Amino acid sequence: MNEQTRKITYTALMMALTFIMTSLIKIPLPTGYIHPGDGAVLLSAYILGPWGGLIAAAIGSASADYFGGYGAYVLPTFIAKGSMAFIFGYLMKRFPDKNILLGMFPAVIAMTAVYYVSEVIMYGNIAGPLVNVPFSLLQGVFGVVLVTILHKPLERFRLTPVKF
Repeated sequence: MNEQTRKITYTALMMALTFIMTSLIKIPLPTGYIHPGDGAVLLSAYILGPWGGLIAAAIGSASADYFGGYGAYVLPTFIAKGSMAFIFGYLMKRFPDKNILLGMFPAVIAMTAVYYVSEVIMYGNIAGPLVNVPFSLLQGVFGVVLVTILHKPLERFRLTPVKF
């Protein structure tokens, strides 16, 4: 398999995995739900790098919101999960010798910030969306735990080898 075909195939697989992990297990909240899909978002960036991870995470997560009935969150999710994957992928590429945890936490904070700003715009209130911040962080931390467990077994699927 040539490199271009491999990239396209892995991107499609990670997009599907992100969609499934976001759609399969949902813990409902008054304004949405939390899920283990952030693990797939971070794995997308780990396996595909910043740009491939952005595409797979953004489209997979936004599609889960669209087909799950959360149409108002499609664009915020596209931006939040795409930026989360890009930041983690970029930090992994830029600082390959660092611990992967150092790259995941800025990505989770960026995702939480994007959701907060999006909800401020949607609700027209800066205080109301603060309720969702802990849940966004919890969801992100759950994703960090999943990637911490799975990154070593999945290391052989990485498109760009990075030393750890």
